[in-house]
Amino acid sequence: MSHLDMSSVQVLSNTIIHAPNHNTNCSNDHTIDLNPLDLQFISFGYNQQGFLYRHPINLDISNQIQHLKDSFSSTLDVFYILAGRLKITQHEDNTFSCAINCNNEGALFVHAAAKDISVDDILKPTHLPPIHHSLFLMNGVKNYEGTSNPLLAVQVTELDDGIFLGISTNHVTGDGNLFSNFYNLWAKISRGCCLEVSKTPIFERWFPKSVECPIRFPLTIEPQSNLKGKKLNPPERIFHFTKENIAKLKLRANLEAGTKKISSLQAVLTHIWRSFTRSQKLDNQTDVSFSVDVSVRPRLNPPLQENYFGNAIIEFLATLKAGELLDDGGLGKGALKINEMIALHTDEKIRSHYEKWLIKPSFYVTPNDMSHNNCLVIAYSPRFDVYGNDFGWGKPVGVRSGGADKREGKVNVFAGLEEGSMEIEVCLPYETLEAMGNDLEFMDVVSN
Repeated sequence: MSHLDMSSVQVLSNTIIHAPNHNTNCSNDHTIDLNPLDLQFISFGYNQQGFLYRHPINLDISNQIQHLKDSFSSTLDVFYILAGRLKITQHEDNTFSCAINCNNEGALFVHAAAKDISVDDILKPTHLPPIHHSLFLMNGVKNYEGTSNPLLAVQVTELDDGIFLGISTNHVTGDGNLFSNFYNLWAKISRGCCLEVSKTPIFERWFPKSVECPIRFPLTIEPQSNLKGKKLNPPERIFHFTKENIAKLKLRANLEAGTKKISSLQAVLTHIWRSFTRSQKLDNQTDVSFSVDVSVRPRLNPPLQENYFGNAIIEFLATLKAGELLDDGGLGKGALKINEMIALHTDEKIRSHYEKWLIKPSFYVTPNDMSHNNCLVIAYSPRFDVYGNDFGWGKPVGVRSGGADKREGKVNVFAGLEEGSMEIEVCLPYETLEAMGNDLEFMDVVSN
């Protein structure tokens, strides 16, 4: 596959797309102050998610590109913050504040072509080809650069027998809940479905009553010594889990833990955690961790509304000894650890996290801000309907994430093509991925 290099992708056009009814829906000087849950991502790279489609018979691609631009513009009318820019203000005490300026400067839409690349070139390899990183925009751009860069950038790439739709979004605008709802609405508008939005999106941020806005913080990003040896853009491999095999893992984890509260995702993540640990051949007393996201939406009192579209996630570290994870009953032990850590995130703990951030702000520099190398970190969620994004050409045949800030240890979790299934995109050294692929206990419940 030597032909799959970056030069295979040729840009055909660049267009800035605006929200057509911006002046009606939003005043030009409207700004949205950001809270610590948003600001923690300010030094992070853009979120990148892509959808791979096969060409329907007789698809007129030139008409389709214009149709996508029109439906994209209509979607920005609802998600107007994505057509704005960041506004970073330096104050007299050398602190900074950050807001989203809803000024409708526009989102970027790029039409590209890679006619020597087929759908199967991206879909079929065991290890994902690096070419798919060039199907996304905003590579290497940090979120704080959203002052002069679009907060949303889309690249539509014509392949030999398909289309790749790569979407890059500035992470301070929101988390997966925002992005998933944006994709879903754009797809519905594109295929001519009902345009009614059942609940008006809430973009104004949640702040405890005692917090003074805008929040001021020192914008100093210290080098992270614990990132040494974490290679950028490592090899990637996707593991598929069927609904039936996920149910088996969940049942086994609950039986081993003597409980009924372990979820499907907790069981699957622990299964990956154990295989990774086996592949490292660690001493039994060595700590192995999994960094997991927890949504604060339902845990605050009162809870945030479902249509709250700011960032609403906190990361925590679940840590066990390698021997504990690999013992008989290790699946239940690891899944219960994750479950218990999630349960600790009460309204009180979330507010405490918020207050500590205000005293000592901290920023994610990469997805792997970890305490040691023997650690995995989750991104995305199987709750989001990625395979339902039909723009009029049928459902995607594959879902991929881009290369922004990808480092060894990242685990991207997507809902699978079949209902109840999951796809797990794992970024690790080639030797580790091969060891996991040869791990009989692990692969016994993997469908590829």
